[in-house]
Amino acid sequence: MIKLLISIFILLILSACERPATISSWSPINDVNTPAPTSSPTVQSSTIQPTPTTPIEILKSATPLPTLDLDKFPDPLPEAMKGYEMVSWQSGSDWNFTLITGTNRSKSFDELMSPDSQVTADGFVKITVSGIDKIKQVLAMLPAQTEVFWTGMDLSGSVPEGTLYFSYPDKIIKDELINFSAKQDVKLNVLVEPGK
Repeated sequence: MIKLLISIFILLILSACERPATISSWSPINDVNTPAPTSSPTVQSSTIQPTPTTPIEILKSATPLPTLDLDKFPDPLPEAMKGYEMVSWQSGSDWNFTLITGTNRSKSFDELMSPDSQVTADGFVKITVSGIDKIKQVLAMLPAQTEVFWTGMDLSGSVPEGTLYFSYPDKIIKDELINFSAKQDVKLNVLVEPGK
């Protein structure tokens, strides 16, 4: 009887969690209270300036990212105690990616989408590239046994077409990047709902 009551209670809790996603302007990546790292001098940095702060609601398109010379960055990239984080977004027909050192600090939408790329003296990495081939080059630069957590969401049909947000390419491309990473001895964890 107790097991039955516990099971019913758990089912009620879980069913309360099953609801459509709500759309709001708040996002953990929009936490402006946490500054981006600026205290350390950069070892390598592109000359590209960060994009201006623009709310996600009005981002309808983005200029293409400039080509980044990955030979300017250390290979392998620095090891990261908490692994790396990766986000992706589509701009027109292009898929863009940012790989950034995993930290407890919240990262802003603007910071992650900025074309600015760098490796600081203390080993903080932020590299933003456009295209599947370029992100493969970046993933190949990671030390063996690095974990990468690829985050995003599927808001298709929930936001106006052309709105920029962190999402995933189709399953074929996701699988291609997962398999490529595995061959590099890098574990790419796609944090997405099963079946998507």
